[in-house]
Amino acid sequence: MNKVVFRNCDENSQYWIALERLFQSEWSDFLFVDTYKQKAQLPPVIVALRDNKVIGGLAYSRYQEPHGNSEVIWFNAVFVSTEWRGQGVASELINQGVKQIPENIKNHLYVYTNVASLYESLGWSVVDIESEPNHSVMCISLETQSRV
Repeated sequence: MNKVVFRNCDENSQYWIALERLFQSEWSDFLFVDTYKQKAQLPPVIVALRDNKVIGGLAYSRYQEPHGNSEVIWFNAVFVSTEWRGQGVASELINQGVKQIPENIKNHLYVYTNVASLYESLGWSVVDIESEPNHSVMCISLETQSRV
């Protein structure tokens, strides 16, 4: 039995469309083309593979910083297929996603999520900002993270 492999992925990857479809299974309007534009200068998408099949992934976007005016990088989508949950795949995606943020980026990374407890277990904090029920804006300080 093969282990889970994590790879960076772009529009030229054989996994790009499969990962977009996986994200669309959770967010029907998700399209990479909406966020992955040249000017956005986002880190690469990360895909999780098991036996060369897409089982999860992480994508970024730029959005306004909570309590600020500048655009910053957010996790736009973090998703793992139902049958692969509870095995640490999402945690590894999140940790790798944090590590690949370039050094010259602002001091915090953000996510809007319905699984705040997962992020809290990885050292993220809730941002005091209004959000939908059962959702939270979370952040992690990039200054305390060892990045590549």
